[in-house]
Amino acid sequence: MYLSISDKERKRAIQHIVENVPRETLLQIYEEISRDPDWLIFHHFGIGIDIRNLLRKGGFAWDDTILDREWEPITLEAARTVIR
Repeated sequence: MYLSISDKERKRAIQHIVENVPRETLLQIYEEISRDPDWLIFHHFGIGIDIRNLLRKGGFAWDDTILDREWEPITLEAARTVIR
């Protein structure tokens, strides 16, 4: 079992989210995080589950520990990507 993911995997996961989550949703996530940096933490069992399931369906065969740790920074970076 791996305890971390590579930069290549991270970039691929970010791109997968950008391609599969509506731009409007990612923009809204970015706005919410801008107002409250802990916003993603509070949505671990909402958006977090959706993102983790999206990554699983996308072929990211990471264990639950990695998904729990990585979904937030990957989602944040995906949201930043759409505003650039």
